[in-house]
Amino acid sequence: MKYHILLVWLFLKTSLVLYAQSNGLSGAQQTVVHKLIRAASSGDERQIAAMVVYPLRRTYPLPDVKNKAEMLTRFNTVFDGELLRRIAGSKTDDWSAVGWRGLMLDNGVLWMNDAGGITAVNYQSEKEKILLESAIQKDKQQLPPSLQQFAAPLYKIVTKRYRVRIDELAGGQWRYACWNLKSRKQEPELVLYNGVFEAQGSGGNHTITFTNDLYRYVIAINRLGTRETPEAVLTVYKAATRLLNDPGKIIRN
Repeated sequence: MKYHILLVWLFLKTSLVLYAQSNGLSGAQQTVVHKLIRAASSGDERQIAAMVVYPLRRTYPLPDVKNKAEMLTRFNTVFDGELLRRIAGSKTDDWSAVGWRGLMLDNGVLWMNDAGGITAVNYQSEKEKILLESAIQKDKQQLPPSLQQFAAPLYKIVTKRYRVRIDELAGGQWRYACWNLKSRKQEPELVLYNGVFEAQGSGGNHTITFTNDLYRYVIAINRLGTRETPEAVLTVYKAATRLLNDPGKIIRN
């Protein structure tokens, strides 16, 4: 499915692209890696939870892990036995220093910053996969019947003027649905299909474009940028003329 292709691109492709540019670990970096390896080897949940940089993102519509207390409650769904064994059994050669991205295990299954904070866990346990499927079914029930048929939700975005969601349908199509924030209608005002994904560099930024005759609806997702860079931007064109450029925020549970 395109949804899984996108996740692979976000979580792994960037790592592979940057791997060739990575340098060996410094002494300080080796120290923080060994600290995590020791904690995983002993199954020290509190130590690992203390090393996480919060919020820890999880696949939407699963809720992000907001703090240490919540991580301890959900620890076994994020760091299951398989992931702990993978960390505990890792050697220095299994880790790479990837510039500003920090330190990655293997091809990006887990990331840490240079200070030893765990910034991303791109691994999904079997238990979390079950929880994800349940969350997707719950998400469907909150939509009008016309939008309930999809394989996986991709993004929910609120801009200054609109509420937008992008879903993956069966067969790998991407669907765009849009509501005016002033509208109280349950049905969307516009539904488009066949979104086209385009990567913007190797840092995770990307666009998804939907076409409707002369009109193009472009959703830009910004994973890199300054503090002023919006998480998402909805831009609408009529032929070559830009009609709308609406910054927005990605909604997470």
